[in-house]
Amino acid sequence: MNVQMMDGLLGASSNIRLAGTPMSVYRQASAEGDTEKMKRALGYTSECTEKAAKYQEKLDEGMKAEAKDQREKAKLEQEAAIEKRREEHKRVEESTESNRPLETDQVQISEAAKAALKDSQPVDAAEPVSSEPVTYTPSGEVSAVPAETEPSVSFSA
Repeated sequence: MNVQMMDGLLGASSNIRLAGTPMSVYRQASAEGDTEKMKRALGYTSECTEKAAKYQEKLDEGMKAEAKDQREKAKLEQEAAIEKRREEHKRVEESTESNRPLETDQVQISEAAKAALKDSQPVDAAEPVSSEPVTYTPSGEVSAVPAETEPSVSFSA
């Protein structure tokens, strides 16, 4: 809470309370029928409410300034958090790079192996084996395939 907000709150509050006194005088004058006294009391009341309205404007300005400060503070905190994550990511990246080997393994094929590869014939792919379907028992032994029979359906009523 900034100074402008506190000033606005206190000023508006006190002026509204001060307006209560001339309003009570207005009510009393109204009961008596004294119009001059009623006019003066309303004048004092309006002065107090106008001051309270000015203090309310001051309060609104203070609230806007406070909201702006809060947004700026949040933005700075967010930027700091982003920067911290970037530094952390960079640090992790550097540590993983230092653990990596700088050179990779290389494979060399000798001249004799190259000559052997030239002379050898490529291996032919095996032909698929065609066989009859096999059924296994629960113990893992091969059992004879039952002859295929026509399915039969029976209905009873």
